[in-house]
Amino acid sequence: MQNRDTSQKGRSLKYIVNAPAFNPDSGGTIFMHELVHALNTLGEEAYLWPMAPVYKRGRFRGPLYRLLSWFSPAPYPVNPDLNTPLAAKADLRAPDVVIVYPEIVLGNPVGIKNVVRWLLYKPGDQHPYKFTDNEMFFRVFEKADLPEITGGAPDLYLYKVNRTYRNENRPNRKGACYIVRKGHRKPRIPQTEEATTINIEGLTHAEVNDVFNRCETFYSYDEATMYSQFAVVSGCESVVVPGEHESRKDWARVNELGQYGIAYGLTSSERSHAHTTRAQLIALLEHKEEASLETVKRFITLTKDRFIHDA
Repeated sequence: MQNRDTSQKGRSLKYIVNAPAFNPDSGGTIFMHELVHALNTLGEEAYLWPMAPVYKRGRFRGPLYRLLSWFSPAPYPVNPDLNTPLAAKADLRAPDVVIVYPEIVLGNPVGIKNVVRWLLYKPGDQHPYKFTDNEMFFRVFEKADLPEITGGAPDLYLYKVNRTYRNENRPNRKGACYIVRKGHRKPRIPQTEEATTINIEGLTHAEVNDVFNRCETFYSYDEATMYSQFAVVSGCESVVVPGEHESRKDWARVNELGQYGIAYGLTSSERSHAHTTRAQLIALLEHKEEASLETVKRFITLTKDRFIHDA
């Protein structure tokens, strides 16, 4: 058997995550910034590289807009509580550098040889996608995977229980609130069309927590948003408007955090299930927070095996 080159034992990777500016309301963006922080916390070398704007299907920005964006780039805020330094151009040319792209980035615009593609949402659902040859894939959850392309990507997630959300046990909850996001194709239900119903889109987490503590029920047309879980933590009944799956079982199979505390649909049996399993959801969220670091450790091991040991 051929011996592995021992000169590689001391080598390490430099990770560069191509991410949008930090946005506390974007779960995918939070994950990308948290990945850089977690890698640095674990003793690896990781940086952010600002991602160019990406537009949904059907939207077009002409050459003049792109030219102005190039010469007057938008600000790139980061979370000051995280260890997320920005990469320099020299870092892109370093040996053993790895670029991590979300699924919405087309191709390999940075031009780094070693590419990791992190599937934060199902490719093609909201944006077109274009992968390159020999990419390494990871996924946030099963629903985001394309196993016919990836062969079954391993998990990589960084869930954290947002401490802004809490049940303040206020008396006299009444009314409803909702969010649409990736559920924009679904027909609206009457409960979200009433004049007093509150759309939480665009509110800060503190403002959403206040709404959740005032309302009886939160309806989400988006079947994968963390706001469904945040509502439960805040003591608000949480209902997902169904449509993408035939049943709760099918939905929960690809959305692990949907097993407990959330009604998949408006039936009395679903709402009873949500009510009786609230505590189990909160326990699961705490477990997933603890397990997140383990997925990052496995990410490190797998990427080193791929990009160093097989070099």
